Amino acid sequence: MPQHLLSLTDGPSILIDKPILLFGRHPECDIRLDSKKVSRRHCVVAQVNDVLVVRDLASTNGVKVNGQRVAEGTLRPGDELQVGSFRYQVCGDPLGRSREPPPADAYPPVPPEPGG
Repeated sequence: MPQHLLSLTDGPSILIDKPILLFGRHPECDIRLDSKKVSRRHCVVAQVNDVLVVRDLASTNGVKVNGQRVAEGTLRPGDELQVGSFRYQVCGDPLGRSREPPPADAYPPVPPEPGG
């Protein structure tokens, strides 16, 4: 399962399905966030090898990782990314592996075979 950004606010959750995603209000952005607190070209999130990196593009309101404003930072599963007033939690393993086994109730029970 590819990494994704789980929305913690009213915005959309985002699948990281390209090497570089441009966030902003401009119509040409990959991820359009319609808010006055988001610059036209606010930041990029890029996959560099097996690491996610966020880079602020000199936006007015900046980018925060785990509450700290950064010009550039690494995103790991569980980290919180804030773009303007939109907040996201980084989910998924960069190599597509699950960190924990799924809970026992994650899959529906298999019905018994007839006559068995």
